[in-house]
Amino acid sequence: MSQFACKEFSALEKELKDDLLECYVEAQEEIESILNQIEDDGFSFEKLDNLFRSLHSMKGNCSVCFLDPLVDVLHKLEEIVDGMRGRYIGYDYQLGSLTNIILEEVFTLLQQLYKSHGADRDILELMQSNLDELYAMEIDSARPEKAAQIIKSIVNFKEGVLEKEKSSLSLLIKVEFTELQQEDIDTFKGLSSKLNRLLGYSPERGERILKLCLLINEELKYPEDPVQLSAAAYMHDMGMAVVLKFEEGNPNREKAISSHPIVGAQLLSKHEGWEQAVAIVMAHEEKFDGNGFPEGLVGSLIPTGAFVVSMAAMFIDVVWGKSGDEYKKSAMRAIQKVNLESGKHFPPHLIEAFNRAVRKLLVAKNK
Repeated sequence: MSQFACKEFSALEKELKDDLLECYVEAQEEIESILNQIEDDGFSFEKLDNLFRSLHSMKGNCSVCFLDPLVDVLHKLEEIVDGMRGRYIGYDYQLGSLTNIILEEVFTLLQQLYKSHGADRDILELMQSNLDELYAMEIDSARPEKAAQIIKSIVNFKEGVLEKEKSSLSLLIKVEFTELQQEDIDTFKGLSSKLNRLLGYSPERGERILKLCLLINEELKYPEDPVQLSAAAYMHDMGMAVVLKFEEGNPNREKAISSHPIVGAQLLSKHEGWEQAVAIVMAHEEKFDGNGFPEGLVGSLIPTGAFVVSMAAMFIDVVWGKSGDEYKKSAMRAIQKVNLESGKHFPPHLIEAFNRAVRKLLVAKNK
């Protein structure tokens, strides 16, 4: 893998570089929010103008900090958005998705330059050349298909890099249960399957969440007992069964949702020997910044396993959706959603472990 460097950027004070990364993430969040608004509420030129301003600000910050190779990619993306404002490029969902993915990849390159003073030249050139081609196309109606092809080429490129790591990766994390624990786990697994069906999810949702929980826990060097984490992964949403008693709009439904971690913890506590799992279930809706529920806990007051279960469920539910019958191939969007919660819902160091765990998951799927 060839690399490029930005020596002037590397020479900047750490405080300034930290500020740049923070501003980039803020602009990225704004752009994603605007694109989601367009997708949910419909297109408008006002939203497009706001998107352009955020992108232009992002590019300007990178330019001031001597990140010329990244500026070139952002500039081409800005030209495409400006073409939409000028009405000679039509907005399409695929162009919005491509924008999100390009910005995420640029952020990855920015982090590489920040941490190791070198970044992947191949993915940079892949994005630049494809965006050049997309912008230069004469037939506007062909651009959405081209955007979809670019997204696929980026995904294929990253999977190709991951392919090289396959020989050293293993997803087989064996958890040893006692005979009594195994009986409980089998019960928890059955309850999880039934509840997920009632909630409209695939019955395999619990298994998928558990697998990712164990991978994240492994990347973190096992802060949680895998036995206890397994029980929590299956039982964390069990309190949602109460929510099913109330229809949409019923005020009791909101109360049931806000108290479902307590209910789930109480149900699990009826089984002896699962105290750590009970604590995880009780706190799985808490957030690192204190804006969660049911107790509004902050930071280290929240068990690591609660964060692990929450981020695993967030990823699985985005990738597989409600039905869970087919892999929706939206892993990039799911990864982005979890990463944007760094410092808010999740501690930053757990995000890094999550990313490494998902990388293993994606490699395994590609086998």
